[in-house]
Amino acid sequence: MKRIILTFVSAIFLVSSPLVGQELDNNEYKAQLGISGGGTYYIGEANDLVFNNLKPAYGGYIRYLINQRFALRAEFLNTIVAGTGIPDHNVYVGDLCAEFNFFDLEKNPYKRFSKIFSPYIFTGISLFSNVYKGQKTPETGLPFGIGFKLKLGHRWNLDIKWSNRLLFADNLEGTTAPSISDKYNNYNNLNGTNLLNNDLHSTLTIGIGYDIWKKQCNCMNTSYK
Repeated sequence: MKRIILTFVSAIFLVSSPLVGQELDNNEYKAQLGISGGGTYYIGEANDLVFNNLKPAYGGYIRYLINQRFALRAEFLNTIVAGTGIPDHNVYVGDLCAEFNFFDLEKNPYKRFSKIFSPYIFTGISLFSNVYKGQKTPETGLPFGIGFKLKLGHRWNLDIKWSNRLLFADNLEGTTAPSISDKYNNYNNLNGTNLLNNDLHSTLTIGIGYDIWKKQCNCMNTSYK
């Protein structure tokens, strides 16, 4: 009888071990590589309504996972700026952001407060190129926003986010100096020196990411709770 019980327990252990490894496998990677797409718009002199003149945006990102709550993300986007009285033009955006998840984002059935989804917030710095003709140095901005992450399965992740970037200059309309023919770019200094009056560049995107860069096993620190 003891031999039968021992054999039965051993069989359960051998079958369950690979399953446990699969459940925890999504937590054993340091980074994610992904692509994203969606819509873009801007708020400024030529457009004053949220989601008005929505144009396509697409790009890619890499995210470094510090732990289940914090991450760093570098992202590049190809966007279009459009508004009343100004020609549509491509603007290329690069973001470097720190992210904070509201929940412990991991697939771990042995950790009480872990979840496979989490809302999150982020901020950092943005760089813009091709804003106006002859631009030689990047324009800078302050990105901030909210998002939602979901683990879809083995190494695949869903990322939905609304990003807003407050420019430190007021020239998304396509020029650095106002004129009669380009009256939308802070014409007659109507915006004054208030930073909050500067252009706001926004994107609403959906991304798919894939876990990369596998961690080394630390068998002495399982962190189960």
